[in-house]
Amino acid sequence: MDKVLFTHEAAIVGVILAMVSIVASLALLPANERSRIRVPALLLLAYFIFGGLNSLLAPYMQTGPVRTASVFFLWAAAAHATTMALLDGLLARKLNLPIPRIFRDILQVSVYFVVLLVTARTAGVELSSLLAGSALITAVIGLSLQDTLGNVFAGLSIQAQRPFEVGDFVQLADSVEPLGKVIEINWRATKLLTNDSMEIIVPNGVLAKTSIRNLSKPHNWVRRSIRVHAAYEFSPAHVRETLLKAIVEAPGVRTDMTASVIIDEFDPDGASYRLRYFADVDEHIHAKDSVVRERIWYAFRRAGIDIPYAQRDVHVYPQQVDDKETVRATHVARRQRDLRRVDILDVLSDEALHDLAEKISTRRYAAGERILKQGDEGDQLFIVEHGEVAVGLEPENGPPVELARLGAGKFFGEMSLMTGARRTASVRATRECAVLVVGKSDFQETLHRAPELAEKISAILATRQAQLATTHTGMANPANVTSQTTIILGKIREFFGLRS
Repeated sequence: MDKVLFTHEAAIVGVILAMVSIVASLALLPANERSRIRVPALLLLAYFIFGGLNSLLAPYMQTGPVRTASVFFLWAAAAHATTMALLDGLLARKLNLPIPRIFRDILQVSVYFVVLLVTARTAGVELSSLLAGSALITAVIGLSLQDTLGNVFAGLSIQAQRPFEVGDFVQLADSVEPLGKVIEINWRATKLLTNDSMEIIVPNGVLAKTSIRNLSKPHNWVRRSIRVHAAYEFSPAHVRETLLKAIVEAPGVRTDMTASVIIDEFDPDGASYRLRYFADVDEHIHAKDSVVRERIWYAFRRAGIDIPYAQRDVHVYPQQVDDKETVRATHVARRQRDLRRVDILDVLSDEALHDLAEKISTRRYAAGERILKQGDEGDQLFIVEHGEVAVGLEPENGPPVELARLGAGKFFGEMSLMTGARRTASVRATRECAVLVVGKSDFQETLHRAPELAEKISAILATRQAQLATTHTGMANPANVTSQTTIILGKIREFFGLRS
């Protein structure tokens, strides 16, 4: 009965079981894991080699060890192939119940150990004497491999609790790297891939004692916080509105979740605000923070909000008043030249144009930021100082349509400035740009001092509309220009409160 593994019938059963399991694993395992079949296949080949040696040497000498080795290789191949087919093929692939690698490896080693014990016991080896004699050796090995064994058991704990999995993005409490993607969890350590494409190997024992932030659990999105200072002279409501507008349509910011702004504290340098927004977790999470900070800078510049800096003792040397006046005059002259390019403003006198150039402001926009939205109310004219913008339509049912691109010296929004008409198109910066902004309040005093300018401007606008209509229809209608001039003139007078 003890020699049942060494019988011819048992050998046939073992070979059939091993071959069937290998074929089943070949069919069930994915293509990238089929190379693992080589291990049971090599064990089965070793069985045939040692079995052949046993048959050749049996007539001439005792071949007990050779025969025992062949039996071990046979049943090790059968057990390995069967375990692999059941765990990795049936449970993991078909039933979608993946087994962690470390548990799979432990199970395979346990299978080898059981086969070895059974084979040795069947061959007549007294195992009690071997176990008693190896106790001291086991103790010595255990002490010398204390750290390694600690990492192994920590790996078992990680696989059992599953605080993170392969593919998750994690942060370690004491790591200099802010973010890493888990690419492998093995017996001894866990491998992380940083944003700099560097591989970090962290021993499992260290992970078991370190706080870990898993950005991929329980959701694949997180709330990010950006801290920014603003000077005290700006109201919290104004700063909060500016911050929330800054991240509208910013790449990477989730639009289906509400962003918020809180006041962190009052510092000596200014009020500290924290902008909190939501973003999907991926390797670009810190780049998204950078984009949000960039949008905040541009939004603060447009809103006139200063970002305070640390106070220092400085030595101030008097600057020549003439230098300041020269710089200011240069800016005003450049603005006046840009204003003169706009046909509806070309009717102004040099004095009126100079006064207007001193009042208007400059706004900066980042690439991709929206300047105007189709359908919004407005009372401002924009002149591209440098950079480029794209003008387009955004239909409710259909993709956006780009109509034109405007570079330095071009303008848009003249009908809204003069009549308060809603925006008929959307405008977005294609790259970083600066635009001069002429508002109703800037232009109102000019029109009240010279009301006759309204008639000239209305005629220019009506002529332009007629030219556009002729381009589309191919037919000119002079009478329509006259009637349209009257309509536009009435809207200008009503919008600016001018008497007829």
